[in-house]
Amino acid sequence: FFFSSRRRHTRYWRDWSSDVCSSDLKDFFSGMFLLLENQIRVGDVVEIAGKTGVVEELTLRRTKLRSFDGAVHYVSNGLITTVTNFSTEFAFAVADVSVSYKEDLDHVFSVMRTTAAALRQDERFGEMIVDDLDIAGVEQLADSAIVVRCRMKTVPAEQWKVRREFLKQLKLAFEKEGITIPFPHRMLVQESAPTRDAMAQSQPPVQEK
Repeated sequence: FFFSSRRRHTRYWRDWSSDVCSSDLKDFFSGMFLLLENQIRVGDVVEIAGKTGVVEELTLRRTKLRSFDGAVHYVSNGLITTVTNFSTEFAFAVADVSVSYKEDLDHVFSVMRTTAAALRQDERFGEMIVDDLDIAGVEQLADSAIVVRCRMKTVPAEQWKVRREFLKQLKLAFEKEGITIPFPHRMLVQESAPTRDAMAQSQPPVQEK
């Protein structure tokens, strides 16, 4: 019994150590390829293993991310199968703009382009924007609005700042031009008791067969 139990424990620890070594080797080789292929660099904004944040540390074994709310994520490199890097070469600030159905879309497009052009001349945001505004067109005919999709090419990792400022300036421009930004409405119709009684009396009587 003693030797049998000892053999079981020995086999258990051997299997456990084998799994640990295999996991460490997987982390090591994954980290090596991440570094050699320059997929991730410290300072990049990436999405890996379902987590998004700024890369603060990258080793052969793990990657340290800090999310927008300050939370820190330690991701084993062996778990990384797909890398989405928001900080490579360039980015696009994509925005969906909603306007009322009564608006002239050509006028809306003109105001959007004028606002984007003014943003490119801004001392702070001008250096973040690479190209003029690209308006894709009508993206959706929603219940209470026409949705127009547009984008601006930016330097890496600055697309969010550009998008926020563009939407801020666009709201001010729409207000100046009298362009309505709609919001969902709900109409409640309440009938008075006499009206209900009158409707009930107007119904033809049910004839019995």
